[in-house]
Amino acid sequence: MYLRRGAYFFVDQDGRWHNLGRDLAPALAAYGRMVTTTWSGRTLGEVIDRYRAEVLPLKRSPQTRVNEAAQLGRLRAVFGDMAPDELEVAQLYQYLDRRRGPDGTPAPTAARHEVKLLGHVLQKAARWGLATRNPVRQLERLPRTKRMRYVTDEEFAQVRELAAERMKIAMDLALLTGLRRGDLLALTWDQVKPEGVEVRTSKTGAGLLIQRTPELEAVLDRARRLTPQLPRHYVIKTAGGKRYTGSGFAAIWQRLMRKAVAGGVESFTFHDIRRKSASDSETVAAAQERLGHSDQSTTRRFYVAKPVKVKPLR
Repeated sequence: MYLRRGAYFFVDQDGRWHNLGRDLAPALAAYGRMVTTTWSGRTLGEVIDRYRAEVLPLKRSPQTRVNEAAQLGRLRAVFGDMAPDELEVAQLYQYLDRRRGPDGTPAPTAARHEVKLLGHVLQKAARWGLATRNPVRQLERLPRTKRMRYVTDEEFAQVRELAAERMKIAMDLALLTGLRRGDLLALTWDQVKPEGVEVRTSKTGAGLLIQRTPELEAVLDRARRLTPQLPRHYVIKTAGGKRYTGSGFAAIWQRLMRKAVAGGVESFTFHDIRRKSASDSETVAAAQERLGHSDQSTTRRFYVAKPVKVKPLR
């Protein structure tokens, strides 16, 4: 594939150029379909390669595509030489038990996500006629570990005090809106309308209209004053006026958190601010609506870290 005058092209063996469009994700998927015939599917590695080319680019969230690309690489390194129908349940349990993180400690959550993704790969392999079995379905229900770190007002204020103005704005917007980091970094001024901030979440596609309040308006005013004034496109922008990359923003957050930990604050992630936004809501229903969940069970189970207020019978 080649990028030429803003569009992606595939050059076949005869030297012909095929226009795949200007959007990278659909272009990669189209490329995958065009070269599928070169993959025999004799090994799981080839099935994973096809999944990476045809299925992964169409996933809505850019962060999901990045995360699952890394997961597919790890799965290929372990299972890539096997035939799709050779995989056994016992081998999956061994993977779940033996998976280690970069520091050598057990990584059950990462293992669970990777095995779940492998199950989806095998599901696609069955559809492509490359597999007849999916042993992931035979596993016991994989436990979902819950992160319930609640960031107190004092902790939030301490970290915010150490942050530069751009990060302060990001933290304030994350708390007020409950948006994920990726949706915040992608937020443009075109989405800030008189009736509210209009968002289509990247992970679920939920459409949200976040009402404008005096406090939210004050944060947006601070964002408007960020330099450079032009280009005025992204609400949260770099010193060069561009959009933050996920990795670049994460690096800034990690440096900030190291300072905060040195000052006695217990470490927390930027995503934990989303949980604080949910936990500090008046009701679970209000938190569910703000976070864009389809039902309250997900909100209650994974995002509400404080006891829910209830009234006595009488």
